[in-house]
Amino acid sequence: MCNLRKLLFFVFTFCLFVPLQATVVSESVQLIQRVLPGHSNDFIVQQIPSENGKDVFEIESKNGKIILRGNNGVSVATAFNWYLKEFALVSYDWMAIKPLSFAGKLPFPSHKIRKTSWAEQRFINNTCTFGYTFPYWDWNQWQRFIDWMAMNGINRPLMQAGQEAVWLKVWESFGMSDLEVRTYFSGPAHLPWHRMTNMDKWGGPLPISYIHGQCELQKKILDRSRALGMKPILSAFAGHIPIQLQTIFPSAKITPIKPGWGKMDIEYTTFFLDPTDSLFAEIQKRFLIEQEKLYGTDHLYSADPFNEIPPPSWEAEFLANVGKTIYHTMSAVDKNAIWYQMSWTFYHDSKHWTQPRLAAMINAVPKGKLIFLDYVCEEVEYFRKSDNFHGAPFIWNYLGNFGGNTYLVAPVNKVLSRISKINTIQNCVGVGSTLEGLNINPEIYEMVFEMPWRNSAINIDNLFSDYADRRTGNKDKSVEDAWIMLRKNVLLDSAVAIKCHSVVYQVSPIMDLNKNFWTTNPRFPYKNYQLADALNKMFQANEKSRQSDGYQFDVVNLTRQVLGNYGMVLYDKMLDAYQQKDLAKFRLYSKSFLNLGFEIDSLLATRHEFLLGKWLLDARNWGTDASEKAYYERNAREIITTWHKAGGGLVDYANRQWNGLIRSYYLPRWVEFLNRLDDSLQKNQPYDEKSFKKWCIGFEQKWVNTPSSGFAEIEKGDAVKQAQDLFGKYENELMIQN
Repeated sequence: MCNLRKLLFFVFTFCLFVPLQATVVSESVQLIQRVLPGHSNDFIVQQIPSENGKDVFEIESKNGKIILRGNNGVSVATAFNWYLKEFALVSYDWMAIKPLSFAGKLPFPSHKIRKTSWAEQRFINNTCTFGYTFPYWDWNQWQRFIDWMAMNGINRPLMQAGQEAVWLKVWESFGMSDLEVRTYFSGPAHLPWHRMTNMDKWGGPLPISYIHGQCELQKKILDRSRALGMKPILSAFAGHIPIQLQTIFPSAKITPIKPGWGKMDIEYTTFFLDPTDSLFAEIQKRFLIEQEKLYGTDHLYSADPFNEIPPPSWEAEFLANVGKTIYHTMSAVDKNAIWYQMSWTFYHDSKHWTQPRLAAMINAVPKGKLIFLDYVCEEVEYFRKSDNFHGAPFIWNYLGNFGGNTYLVAPVNKVLSRISKINTIQNCVGVGSTLEGLNINPEIYEMVFEMPWRNSAINIDNLFSDYADRRTGNKDKSVEDAWIMLRKNVLLDSAVAIKCHSVVYQVSPIMDLNKNFWTTNPRFPYKNYQLADALNKMFQANEKSRQSDGYQFDVVNLTRQVLGNYGMVLYDKMLDAYQQKDLAKFRLYSKSFLNLGFEIDSLLATRHEFLLGKWLLDARNWGTDASEKAYYERNAREIITTWHKAGGGLVDYANRQWNGLIRSYYLPRWVEFLNRLDDSLQKNQPYDEKSFKKWCIGFEQKWVNTPSSGFAEIEKGDAVKQAQDLFGKYENELMIQN
């Protein structure tokens, strides 16, 4: 009998393991083929057990093959990426638009590597990323990014595409019409803030084509992510409801949220359903059941009930009821439910979110069932201010940018030092990134996701040398030195995204750059000549380096930043000339300032990462007819400029240094501003700031509302030559040590 039990156990285990192993192997081989076409036969993929419950991978060579082993698809993909970076000296970018290529035979690993991850969960994305980067992506863009995520060890991606298809069915089931629901939704790029209860209706009604298209896209996203071994985090109901439910359920406890978020008009106010109302559980039930029908589940749910908005009550008992109800209504539908919530809510309004109030909300949820995303740990590690989230599990996150701002910022020393210290904190269950936008500073994000696999002391200069090697595809001393110079002198601990937003060209023109900035901030915490010095060293690269796609991006990225910084020098000179009433000098420096802006715009056309035209094309491609195409383009223009309305509280929050955007949106504001200053000098009359601000509002709104062509949709020109020529033109001024 004992032997029979052993045999049955073996057969049962074998039947479970073999299909799993086949899936891991086949999905891994397909990933390799997508990323590095023509080389999948150079690899052998094998599945191995986890190490004491931890993810693990191995790399070695045997019998003329490169062996990749891992306990799941993500681990194998991480092994593949580790091989590419360490042995093949190849970098697979998160914004890649084409597969990698490798000339000649792939090198064999010189030694066996075995790595285990001390971080159980590796998280990425942010609700806001679905507005600042993802709203118009197609499947080709998504599958490349999913491959990048797997290759960087990510196993807990937040995946919120397609959510409105679920809500459409839920709200219709309560008696609302299709049009009422779609009007309640916002436009595509603004859906994150609708989902977080910040606003209703802005940009609605949401086209049904977008709802259906995102639904089908989400199915593909989740299928691929799960096939590679990820556990995507979906959404749950947190209390946000349409105003129509007041009429449908007149006795329901519904509270309007205090209006004015982002200085929006009262008509966009949101409504919150009291968690003690029986309707709350019914909405949660219908939503989770419908969501699972469409998308399946990994039992992981995101819910942020009070993001940047005040709750209806600050009483600890009420907040405890919110926490208790959100979790228990989840678990009533899915007994294995785990709730994820970002800590930004509490950090953002720490005056009101006192620790007793936070503790009341946390302690109302069973331990281990609520996981916090510590949101912006390069600025403040909130877990240290909240008694480690009062014992709740949390994930340490690097944010790195707000609004997708294209600003050079990467406090690497601070970030890596902080990550290296958290694996001893018992309730820290992972590492991740809550980035609001993708497209810049890839070095620090890659290093953040390497850290969970590094179990020994690191030499940060070696990390940067290795990074330089894979950006160029060879060991190039000049580029290695350049990156180490950047690490020491430019990528400073004091440079964090919450303080750095833009270069001067993206600032709405003003007389005094010493004012306090919020949505734009042109200050930088290093000496610009130090950035120029590192870039000058970068330009000394050998010919092989100069042919590398990673290197080409890097020199454009650094050149646009150093020249944008220099724009502040010209600004100071022309404003000083204005104050001195020296019209000739004012015109001289104004012309230089504007010329530099147009030159930066032209340089950015050489890289697809910096093209306004591509952003608008992606948006228009979602349209099924001319009217929809215009609708999507307007929405795409709006989110990166006025955000909602011109003159509102979020203008330029999502500013970007992009080709087309500089010359058509930012520079015309400066041209008008400088013309008005010129006119005031000629007439010896005061500058009328109020009149200019009124002009700006009209211009910005017209830019949003007026489709136009002529923006590059594909990169063109020699990136390295144009960057080097432009740098050379200004080298003497850039190297001045001031």
